[in-house]
Order: sequence, then C-alpha cells, then structure tokens
Amino acid sequence: MTLREAQEQLKRLDNEYKFWLNEKELAKSIVLPKATDIKGEVVDGGKRVDKMLKYMELLEDKQIDETLDYIFKKQQNLMRYIEEELKIMGQYNYIEKRICELRNEKVPMWKVGNIVGLSERQCYRIYSKIKKRRNV
Repeated sequence: MTLREAQEQLKRLDNEYKFWLNEKELAKSIVLPKATDIKGEVVDGGKRVDKMLKYMELLEDKQIDETLDYIFKKQQNLMRYIEEELKIMGQYNYIEKRICELRNEKVPMWKVGNIVGLSERQCYRIYSKIKKRRNV
C-alpha cells in the first residue's frame, strides 16, 4: 500500500465514521427529552409505542456502536502506518515542523491538512504528540 492509497482510505474511513455517527444521532433523536412528550404521540388502536424499545431495536439492527468502534480502530491503524512510512522516508520531522508552524500561525487544521497532504485527523494526532497534550 502506498502513502497515497493509505491517505485515500483514511479519508474514506473518516467519511464513513461521520456517516455512522449521524445515523446514531438520528436513532437517539427518537428518545431525546422532546421525543418522550406523549402529547403529540399518535396511538394505533389504543397502544402506545415504547420508544426506548424502538431505539434499542435500531441500535441492534444497525450495530452502530460496533461499526463506529471498528472504523475508529482501522483509522488508528492507518495513521500509525502512515507515520511509520513517513519516518522511513525521512519526511516525518519535516511534516511535524510544518504542522507546528502552521498551527502557530493560527491556520485552521483542515487547511493544515491540505497544505501538508495529510488528513485533518492525522494532523491533529501529530500535533497532539508534539505538544504532548491530549486535546489541542
């Protein structure tokens, strides 16, 4: 696998992760406090729908949490692969310095990713390693 293929796959995984996260939010919207208001609830033959049960069925059907976890682990694995390849090529230190310079100039991280040629998530990961902080 080349670095370009790894970057493209990382972007696809990031997009897929966002998709499943949105699916989870949609499933949760069924049971949010607004959703528990029974005034506007339509009943069918005098039976009420158990919204918590419906939410659990949605989660079981889609297995959203497992999918999100799998995608996250795959992203972490790809990011480690990309970092190791950059170290082998001798470009990792240059990229670290470039990310630091751009962040110090208050450039948004998505622009930093475009300039450096890495994904936004990968840039966050490298920057947090440089600063030795979890949230940057």
